[in-house]
Amino acid sequence: MTSSYTSEPVARAYTTEARLPVVTSPYANEPSMPASATGTLFVLASGFGIGALVILAAFAFLIGIGDLGQHATTPATQSAANAPAAPGPAPNPAPNTAAPAVPSTTGQAPAPANPQTPKAPTVQQQNKQ
Repeated sequence: MTSSYTSEPVARAYTTEARLPVVTSPYANEPSMPASATGTLFVLASGFGIGALVILAAFAFLIGIGDLGQHATTPATQSAANAPAAPGPAPNPAPNTAAPAVPSTTGQAPAPANPQTPKAPTVQQQNKQ
């Protein structure tokens, strides 16, 4: 009777060997990029970066001095279309409907509530005493 088993060691379920996956890069066998191409890409990328920084600084400068973000109001740039309108007449004041806090007098004191109450002395009578 012949056996179909081979003499190679077979991993058993209870072995202590680490079963790590084999990870290989799909680009492992490709040649590296030439130095001239790498330098060209670096110069191209740094040129875009420097250009972006220059444009950013230019916009920050223009906004800082006020050319962008607000309208100039010099007479040369102001037209009749965007000029402010002339003010109209002043509105009429609202009528005062509140009762006056102090009654207006014509120089005479009001009559006493009780006719038997004597009148207060006048300034002339007070000066004579």
